[in-house]
Amino acid sequence: MGLLTAYDRGERDRFENRLGFYMAAVGSAVGFGNVWRFPSLCAKFGGAAFLIPYFLALVIIGIPVLFLEIGFGQYHQTGDVGVFGSFNKRLRGVGLCSVIAGYVLLTYYSMLMAWC
Repeated sequence: MGLLTAYDRGERDRFENRLGFYMAAVGSAVGFGNVWRFPSLCAKFGGAAFLIPYFLALVIIGIPVLFLEIGFGQYHQTGDVGVFGSFNKRLRGVGLCSVIAGYVLLTYYSMLMAWC
């Protein structure tokens, strides 16, 4: 009789506090382009004119989609494939594509981190 983990009991792991969740969400949402390349290009080409549509897209599309994704995940208590599968069984492929895209980005960022 050993120590049972959440996986052994059939439960999902959860964040212990909100700060940890927020840091994980920001860490996964902010890419290298946002941190390194975008500010340098704005400074080089007079980026004040581009900042207006950038922030409009962020407020109108980015933040609502982020809240929608977090809300679906909390409501259904499952991953991407399960969330989209709960809408329609044919939409499980959309969830699978998002998982594959995350894997591809992870391998790309790992290579960049090792290179830099």
